[in-house]
Amino acid sequence: MTSFRCVCYTNFLFSIGISDHYQSNFHLEEFAIDICNHFMTTFCQVAYVKAYVQEVPWQRLHEDGVPHIHSFICVPDGIRFCEAEQCRNGPLIVFGGIKDLKLMKTTQSGFEGFYKNEHTTLPERHDRILCGELFCKWSYGECKDFDFNCIWKKIRECILEAFAGPPDCGEYSRSYQKTVNCIQMHVLSRVSQVSSFLLMMFYFNNSECLMHH
Repeated sequence: MTSFRCVCYTNFLFSIGISDHYQSNFHLEEFAIDICNHFMTTFCQVAYVKAYVQEVPWQRLHEDGVPHIHSFICVPDGIRFCEAEQCRNGPLIVFGGIKDLKLMKTTQSGFEGFYKNEHTTLPERHDRILCGELFCKWSYGECKDFDFNCIWKKIRECILEAFAGPPDCGEYSRSYQKTVNCIQMHVLSRVSQVSSFLLMMFYFNNSECLMHH
């Protein structure tokens, strides 16, 4: 008769609160790595672990400058998340990411230079509103003693720089696809710790931009 040893909490969800005092020293990626290490070192029957951690930015409510005793408001300008994967006798793989990051350009965005044939009816546009929601995910490759918080902030800065351009004059983009490619290339050229970078941008049409605005 074959016997089995089970880990009953192989799939779980929980929340933790990090105060402002500890926020700068807390790394989502290190927490995810610790979860993988825990299962791999505690349970010999576990062959694979994947941990997903995300940060939800809550800020304390204020009324007339007075902080509320127990109420908070969620004010996301992009949700930070990470994943850590570990196979027994295999390498540790760590991903970082940003999701639900909504960005808009009110000008200096077009849609031109695309392939045309006898079925093409879409006219070129040289000035339009570009509004979308970004999902970004990147791999850290061989994980070393990285400052994950610093890297994440730098990547976010690179995304905003490439999307918007200089603050005094902006930067023209010939297409949505060109903007996506510029962001990817800018991150990979500026952040050496990133080995691969995935970006998806979900485009909003003009009416949706006005509704979101």
